[in-house]
Amino acid sequence: MQTQLLEKEAIRAKFAVTVPSDEVSKAFEATWRSLARQVKVPGFRPGKAPRGVLEARVGKAEVAEEVREVLVDTYYPQAVRELELLPIHAHFQAHPPSEGQDYTFEVEVELYPPVSLPELSEIVIDTEPRSVSKEMLQEAIEGLRRDHATLVPVERPAEATDFLVVEGVGGEPSLPLDLERVSDNLAAQLIGKAMGEAVELFLNDDHAHEHEAPARRSLKVVIKDIKAKEKPAPDDEFAKTLGLESWAEVEVKLRDSLQQQLDEQTFEEQVREFTDKLVAQTELAVPESMLQRRRHRLLHDLEHELGHQGLTIESYQAQLEQRGKREEFEGELNETALRRVKRDLVLEKLLELRGTTVSESELEASLRYLAQQQRSTVQKVRKELGDEGLANYRFLLARNRALRETVRELVTSPTAADETAADETP
Repeated sequence: MQTQLLEKEAIRAKFAVTVPSDEVSKAFEATWRSLARQVKVPGFRPGKAPRGVLEARVGKAEVAEEVREVLVDTYYPQAVRELELLPIHAHFQAHPPSEGQDYTFEVEVELYPPVSLPELSEIVIDTEPRSVSKEMLQEAIEGLRRDHATLVPVERPAEATDFLVVEGVGGEPSLPLDLERVSDNLAAQLIGKAMGEAVELFLNDDHAHEHEAPARRSLKVVIKDIKAKEKPAPDDEFAKTLGLESWAEVEVKLRDSLQQQLDEQTFEEQVREFTDKLVAQTELAVPESMLQRRRHRLLHDLEHELGHQGLTIESYQAQLEQRGKREEFEGELNETALRRVKRDLVLEKLLELRGTTVSESELEASLRYLAQQQRSTVQKVRKELGDEGLANYRFLLARNRALRETVRELVTSPTAADETAADETP
């Protein structure tokens, strides 16, 4: 076999493969032998029919097509290895071969894109750590008092802090509503209403898609009960009901819990910021086949989501067409596909550079957590994932670890100000 690289760019290449005549003849002979065993010819035992009889029955053109497939399937992978290419999609220009002659076919391939990351230490993360404010602490205290409030029946219209029970007209089940926890829109429709009063509530559809017209539905209810909340005073007596000795201890625990939540939230924001900047600062070309595969996956996910709402992707696209939003939808779909493919390629390269791995025990621990979330077992989760899915899950765990370790190193390293101060210290 001979290979010739005809063209080579970052994400595409074209090459020719020439198979010597003796190998072509061997492929023809093997194909004829295989056909002789498979094709039933009256008057001959399997594998004993003369070639001339088989040619008349099968046809030379069909045999040449089969040999073409054999030669391409055999020598294309060898050529790719010899040329050290990483193809992700291939288009073959391969005519049927002739027995006893050299056979040349050409291949145009899309290549796995090369990724060169910027200097990671030069990426500046602007998201700063935050501390718990007085307002945050006070809001948490009010939430704690609200959670431990005593509900007291009242003979008055509903107020903003009340707890209501409403019942749908037409035998619908009763529904408890804490006006401090529902949406402002829903609370506003119930505040001022009295016991026994019928109310038509107008609800926004939170599941409407970005390109759909805002959907609203109504629900007729009757207010069955109104209760006020008597909240415990923030004092030592309340603290003791929580298992602590003093209210000061409660505030310390609340502040610590809030700070932990803030730290976790800040770190997630730092991870997102770093990822966005890393992708933006990495120049890479994305093959069209990668974009199309991700686009199809996004459409499949949308179709699955629409199915839960009793819609089809066709009806959804028809609605977009009617509202003149189809072109905008397609554009955003392509942008999302491009953004996600680039992100995956960049993070995969980061994982490769760091060499991050996930051990068997770590994988098992993650599977146990996943099983708990799904109220399943590790064995069932493994079976549902399969070998390929399990390998991909492990890859994603390692990729996520590599990303988070990188960010943690960046945000915990000395700042430029610290370094300057250190240099000036005698």
